[in-house]
Amino acid sequence: MRAKYYMSSDKRHLVQLQKALIPVSKMVIKFGLQYHEFRANSQKAYIKAAEELLEEASIKPTNQAIAVKTGIDRRVIAEFNNNKNKSKDVLNKMDMVIVALQYAKAKRKQLTHSKLTTMIDKIYGNHIRAKAVITELISNQIISKNGNNYEITDNLNQQLIQQAELAEEVDITTKRLFQTFYKKMFATGLKQNLNQASIFSSKIPHSKHDKINQIIDKKMRHFQKEMTELIKQHETKVPEGTYANVGFSQFQFDSTE
Repeated sequence: MRAKYYMSSDKRHLVQLQKALIPVSKMVIKFGLQYHEFRANSQKAYIKAAEELLEEASIKPTNQAIAVKTGIDRRVIAEFNNNKNKSKDVLNKMDMVIVALQYAKAKRKQLTHSKLTTMIDKIYGNHIRAKAVITELISNQIISKNGNNYEITDNLNQQLIQQAELAEEVDITTKRLFQTFYKKMFATGLKQNLNQASIFSSKIPHSKHDKINQIIDKKMRHFQKEMTELIKQHETKVPEGTYANVGFSQFQFDSTE
């Protein structure tokens, strides 16, 4: 008789969590965040989340209580709390390469292979081959190959501006999305008028995805206009930022993309 293997509930949840983290990981990698930076920021987020959970439970968020909740060493938590207001943000290595390219662009339009390789090696300390970094820069259209030289593209600054704007939009959208998820799932004592829904189907042939995506996009844009007008009707004549934000976020997805 063939033995049947049943995955435990904890194991299944871990697998689901890993799958859920893949899109997040892809996003932060695309923004140039290295793993050690992601890990450090995740640790800070864990501490902050534990503080909020303890406060919601009317428990004082001491270092010891946070340590019990998160499994993080209380000395690390103490250091974090002592340096909350101090900015320790440091450019990652790819950011440093881009800054160096911006500086080089102000002086000249092109870099020889030797100069570009030397620039990258100084920043990465030979831990990653310059060729791999150059390939990444080309794929993101930050530089282009021109014979034996590399040309710094004219749209470098524009790409950085767009990336910053996208990062801001991602920050706002994900924060609001997860706040709504959390309150719908756990916060039974709070107001239940924060709506969240996912409507999708796995029965639509791939050949029809482009058409249905266009229809959904059109209807969503129409709905956005309606909601914009609705929100404006309830605004008062006060400066921007006077009150907490209220509104909604939309996103469209296609698992084949």
